[in-house]
Amino acid sequence: MDNQKQDTTTTTTAEETTLTEEVTMPAMASPSSNNITTPLLQEMSNAKQSTTNTQNTSSAVSCSTASIARSTTSRNNNNNNNNNEHKSTSPLLSNLKKACTNLFAPFTDSTGSPTTILPGLFLIICIGTVLGVSLPKESSLPTPWYRTFSSIIGYIYFTAWSISFYPQIFMNYRRKRTVGLSVDFSAMNVLGFACYAVYNASLFWSPYIQNLYRQNHAAGESIPVRSNDVAFALHAFVLSSITLGQIWYYDGFGTSQTKMSFSIKLFFGVAFLVLVFSTLVAIVSSKLSWLGFLYILSYVKVVITLLKYIPQVVLNVRRKSTVGWNIWNIILDFTGGMLSLAQLLGDSADMHDWSGITGNFAKFCLGFVSIFFDIIFFFQHYVLYPDKRGEGNESTYQAGLEPQIPWEEEADYDYDALL
Repeated sequence: MDNQKQDTTTTTTAEETTLTEEVTMPAMASPSSNNITTPLLQEMSNAKQSTTNTQNTSSAVSCSTASIARSTTSRNNNNNNNNNEHKSTSPLLSNLKKACTNLFAPFTDSTGSPTTILPGLFLIICIGTVLGVSLPKESSLPTPWYRTFSSIIGYIYFTAWSISFYPQIFMNYRRKRTVGLSVDFSAMNVLGFACYAVYNASLFWSPYIQNLYRQNHAAGESIPVRSNDVAFALHAFVLSSITLGQIWYYDGFGTSQTKMSFSIKLFFGVAFLVLVFSTLVAIVSSKLSWLGFLYILSYVKVVITLLKYIPQVVLNVRRKSTVGWNIWNIILDFTGGMLSLAQLLGDSADMHDWSGITGNFAKFCLGFVSIFFDIIFFFQHYVLYPDKRGEGNESTYQAGLEPQIPWEEEADYDYDALL
């Protein structure tokens, strides 16, 4: 058996050797056959390499696709999370932004919307309260708690009256024009507050004027001018001058819609002569004291307050619109006028001395006159011309355009005819 198996193995080996020689010998014997085989092998190698590259490319594409898919999924998840967070915080941020806008409505709003009035006034009340509590009180008031209360009232109306000048200034700046604002009103404001500032500053700071006041009134009577009165008058003079300067800068004084009327020019001339004559009499004669001269200044202020609103009222009627005239001027002016009268009456009642009203007649009259004309402006803005009020369409102004009032398209008009 073993010999038979060995013979079989030897036979198989011999056959394989013979077959190999048969295959190899022709290749070695024929050069042309070698030339044919070499390109074939090279082509097969190239095909194999191409297949490998294709597989590698497919693998890379698959990895890249998977990476993009994972990135897209992650981004979508982040966007969903951000959207969910935005949805949860958007109402809070929106309400907070709206509240801040309403608080600063005197500076940003000119339509006087009812939804902005109370928040805007709330900010002013807070400012006035802080000033009234922290600043020195009037020592002449006998009741301790009322000193603080009077101080708070005084600084609230001081804040309201002082801020009332800014809405018009900001509005003029945004519009880059002052059409709709009466130049007569603005010019008289400057003269009026100049007189009022001199009157208040002299009574508050000059010992000589204070002695003259006490000689003409009951012994021990306090000076009816507070520090907030002086601050307001000086501040008002500066800001009214800025407003008048805006008219000159944006539109000029010589245009048909910004020229000063002859009636107001005549009034300025008469007021100038009265003040110059009074000054000369106070200097060279004892018939008019310097306190009397200050009373003349206060009366000039009262007369100006009586007249200065009339051109603006007539201008609104003529244009049938309040565009260009910021209603927040009136809202704050009305608030200040009411609180000014409240403080004056409260101080007189606390001191049991009603001569404070007659001794500060200018302040008493200013409150009533302002309130009367404020009511007229409210009626014009909210009742007569509700469709053409404030700045009209706010987006129109932001685009640099101006709402057209038919009357303003006229080439010229006569201001004196309005009066």
